[in-house]
Amino acid sequence: MKIAMRFYMAALLAIAVTSAFAQGTDDNAFKQRVFDAAGKYKAGNSSGALADFLALNSENSKNSEVNSWIGFLYLRNKDAKQAIPFLESARALSPKDLEVLNNLGNAYLMAGQSTRALNAYQDLIGLDSGRYQAYYNMGNIQLGEKKYAAAEQNFMKALALQKDMPQINNNLGVAQQAQDKLGDAFASFSKASNSKMKEATYARNAGACAYRLKDYPNTIKFLKRAMSIEKQDSKIILALADAYGKTGDSQSMMDLYEKYKDTFDGDFNYYFNYGVLKQNVGDMAGAEMGFTKANRLKPTDGETRQNLGVIKFKQRKFAEAKSLFAPIDGDGGVAMTITGKKNLAAAASRTGDFHTAVPLWSEVLKMDKNDQEVRLLLADAVFDSGDSKNALTMYKEILAARSNSAAALDGIGRCSLRDDKYVSAEASFRSAINADKMFVPAYNNLAVVLEKMNRRPEAIVLLEKAASMDGNNADVMKNLKRMRSVG
Repeated sequence: MKIAMRFYMAALLAIAVTSAFAQGTDDNAFKQRVFDAAGKYKAGNSSGALADFLALNSENSKNSEVNSWIGFLYLRNKDAKQAIPFLESARALSPKDLEVLNNLGNAYLMAGQSTRALNAYQDLIGLDSGRYQAYYNMGNIQLGEKKYAAAEQNFMKALALQKDMPQINNNLGVAQQAQDKLGDAFASFSKASNSKMKEATYARNAGACAYRLKDYPNTIKFLKRAMSIEKQDSKIILALADAYGKTGDSQSMMDLYEKYKDTFDGDFNYYFNYGVLKQNVGDMAGAEMGFTKANRLKPTDGETRQNLGVIKFKQRKFAEAKSLFAPIDGDGGVAMTITGKKNLAAAASRTGDFHTAVPLWSEVLKMDKNDQEVRLLLADAVFDSGDSKNALTMYKEILAARSNSAAALDGIGRCSLRDDKYVSAEASFRSAINADKMFVPAYNNLAVVLEKMNRRPEAIVLLEKAASMDGNNADVMKNLKRMRSVG
């Protein structure tokens, strides 16, 4: 699954303000008013400070410090549109003022004027190459423009000046991952998270990157950390659950699915994975529920249809299984895989649709002519379609390749039984039992032959033995009940 990486676009604006008196005037009263206005800001009265500086600007619009203060205060209020003209004026008056350049770049960045912001930061670095905030903000701009290599370089320059700052490491990881440098990205994300363990974004990014690397222990470590800090979206929960599954911790996987099941109403991936999980632990009722909901949410998904179809087949709901196994537009071609064709052929055979089953078994057999199981299923389908002659030929071919095949011997016996050749049928069924003492169908079929030969007591003994081996065999139980009722 694709998990979005998160970064901080402007976490290090680092707005700074000079506390020097105004330049270019000898008016001591003006100087004092600048000082007093700055004092209001420092005392927490930003709105009062802004009003005072605007009044001062109306008297002297050419004062660099006053323009800088007004731009800063607007920027602090996140009003970049108002800040930019004053900061541009301050820069024109003091071209080498580092704080003015920094704040102007921040204002451009906040206003979405990325090219101007980039130029301002480059000018700032030209005057002072030790400004890590400028490198960081340039990297963020380049991330937004998908210039990932350039962003990576600027983040690395920022880190050289401000080692191990988590925001920089995190965004460096985003740039590296975008270039498929997953190992480097994970190292950057993990540094960010380990240096600030209470920040969910860093942990999420580290865990998601580890998941892409198939490093499931670290996926678990960091995604658990992210989830302990704040609620995460469904993709993170599913990734963590999958990581538990990949490391064999099925109990933790199950616990996570159960804990967050209310979060996933309408989430196809959750219900599909829930079905797989339940299927793997043998909870077929749970698996059926999961796949059924997944199928309702995405009726064309081929894997869901196949999994649900297998469950329906085992429940002997063959018509439903056949419908689910049948190919439909948008199923991703799953139904036309070898497994899909086998499933459809088996369900079609059980519903008497031999027109579908026989060609499918023949097609699958062409892919592997030595697959005796498929050859047997094809022979059974041909027999069930009423073609005993061709079925007998196929059973004999199987027997030639595998002389102890109880299923093939049983098939030959059924062909003889259909032609009322009871003696040869009896011999074939007994040979099938000798080949496999646990092959229940041969016991059932031999009992049917014995009944036709007026040897019902022997038949009942055989059926009782078959029932002891498989009490769920419908044919055995039906015949036993009938023969016992006759006496």
